[in-house]
Amino acid sequence: MKKAIYIFLILTISSICITACSENPYTGKYENTNNTILELDSNNNCTIINTMYKEAFYTYGKYSIEDNKINITIRDDEPNYYGVSSLSGKFEGSNIKIFDSLNNKEYTYSKR
Repeated sequence: MKKAIYIFLILTISSICITACSENPYTGKYENTNNTILELDSNNNCTIINTMYKEAFYTYGKYSIEDNKINITIRDDEPNYYGVSSLSGKFEGSNIKIFDSLNNKEYTYSKR
C-alpha cells in the first residue's frame, strides 16, 4: 500500500513539473488603450480583436518570437486593421511594442 502511494505521489509531482516547464511565457491576452486586444496562443496563432466600434473585428495570423522580438504575419484572406501583411515588435517586460511601418506608429499592448 505504501509503495502505491509513493508511486502515485511521484507521478503527480512529475506531471506538475512537466506541465509548468512546458508553458509558453508569451501566451495570453494583451490590451491596448485604443480598445484593441492581441491574443497569443501556445500554437503560434494570434488574434487581433478591434473593439473600437460597435462590433468587434477579428484578424487572425501567426506569430514567431526570437530574442524577445515578435513577428506577426496576418493571413491574406483576413480583414486587416493595420493594412499591412506583417507586423514586428518587441517585448519589454509584460508589454509588447508593435511597430506599424505603414503609418509610422507604435502601439503598446499590456498583458492582462
